[in-house]
Amino acid sequence: MNCLRACLSAALVVVSAIAATTSANARPPASSRTDRSETDPEHARLVAMCGTWDVEMTFWFQPGRAGLTTRGTSTIRPLFDGLFVEEKIEGLLNGAPFTTLAWTGFNTVTHRYEATRIASTNTIRIAETGGYDETTRQFELEADYPLAGETWHQRTVIQPVSADAMMATSYLSFGKVPEWKAVEIKYTRAAK
Repeated sequence: MNCLRACLSAALVVVSAIAATTSANARPPASSRTDRSETDPEHARLVAMCGTWDVEMTFWFQPGRAGLTTRGTSTIRPLFDGLFVEEKIEGLLNGAPFTTLAWTGFNTVTHRYEATRIASTNTIRIAETGGYDETTRQFELEADYPLAGETWHQRTVIQPVSADAMMATSYLSFGKVPEWKAVEIKYTRAAK
């Protein structure tokens, strides 16, 4: 039962996996762009994902088990002239409301994207780091954190689909349990 609780907690934390889009058409209107995003492609990728999104989230709480799908809303906004973005996801899971928050930025010293994620469902803070691959046009962030007496590994892949769609998929592993897809979030830009 502890493993099931740990899997549930981990899956709910990773739901805050931040998504990005890199297509030139994904840029927000000129009135909402910042000076930073105009001069720096790493931060422009972050600002390009700002807006309100309808999300469909599927959770796999254990490897090989059926997934549970729910819907919610993601709001992504720039902070400090686009140095960071903040994402807030709100939804219901089994009738109970949950919220996740994530802050993501690009560290110009390490040349890595860094994200911090928290959720209303547990006390875990996840700090992910990673990069953007120009060839595959996707982000990949990773983290290791303690949970239920084990060290968990999380790998989040963020793929742009179009200017109005993106996908974030988080994979988990711990101990001798091999990596499995734990969360998939499909983003569709909300109608104005």
